[in-house]
Amino acid sequence: MFTTLGRILSSGLKGFYRNFTISISAILILLISLLSFASIYLALELIKPSVAQLEQKVDVNLYFETDAPEEIILELKRELEAIDEVASVEYVTKDQALADFKERQNSDVILAALESIGENPLGAAFNIKAKEISQYETISIFLAGAQISEKYAQAVEDVNYNQNKGAIDKLNTIIVSVERFGIAISVILAIIAVVITYNTIRVTIYTARHEIKVMRLVGASKFFARGPFITEGIFYGLFAGLLALVVLLTGLYYAGPALQEIFILDLYQFVIDDIFRIGGALILSGVVLGGVSSLLAIRKYLNI
Repeated sequence: MFTTLGRILSSGLKGFYRNFTISISAILILLISLLSFASIYLALELIKPSVAQLEQKVDVNLYFETDAPEEIILELKRELEAIDEVASVEYVTKDQALADFKERQNSDVILAALESIGENPLGAAFNIKAKEISQYETISIFLAGAQISEKYAQAVEDVNYNQNKGAIDKLNTIIVSVERFGIAISVILAIIAVVITYNTIRVTIYTARHEIKVMRLVGASKFFARGPFITEGIFYGLFAGLLALVVLLTGLYYAGPALQEIFILDLYQFVIDDIFRIGGALILSGVVLGGVSSLLAIRKYLNI
């Protein structure tokens, strides 16, 4: 068994070097595809911190009347925290709201007007954050529901979801669009890589057609005849994966500092910290693409 596998690997390597120019073409196509996969993945990782920052700035604010009883406010807080979509409910008391307002003001006229009123004109508020950006509308629907509206109508002054809705929807659209674009491009590049490698293996099969006939005449098994071509495709993917990792690391080493000035994430350090997973994914993707291409070409063109 091991002798047979050794011969298959040896024959696959011979085929790889015998058709060196064709092999290089297949490897380059796989390399471009793998680098594109990696670029899309890293682009998504790159925007995640920026998106996270934007998400932190997006919330639903609920404002209470100045005379709203605290027991009613705390009861609504418990109901909101029981909703699966709610990540947190920050309770800003009347006193805290007034202190925050004064801190933001740099106008002596406004501060003097507040002093002349003699009482706190601001009500308490909730800053409600969702677990995911797409869940704010669910929270808003809950707040607008008949049960909440009737029960807390006298206490709630305003809910500002509609004011934030444009920013929330736009952010959600950006996230979904980037993810869909990445998936679509990855699928297209994978198909191109498979087609090119498929044709490369087809040419290799045609070149070795006489040898295959001789092998079959002397009693070689189908597995032994097909094995070298599968091995050859796997070699294409293996070399492409290793080369993609080297090119990726080299490119990020030089481009990383410039990118970090624009974005938050240090991509070079990110890849280094997760080198085994990212490198393994690149190599495995290359091997799978090369192996699948070989199997498809063998089924179509290697009639033995």
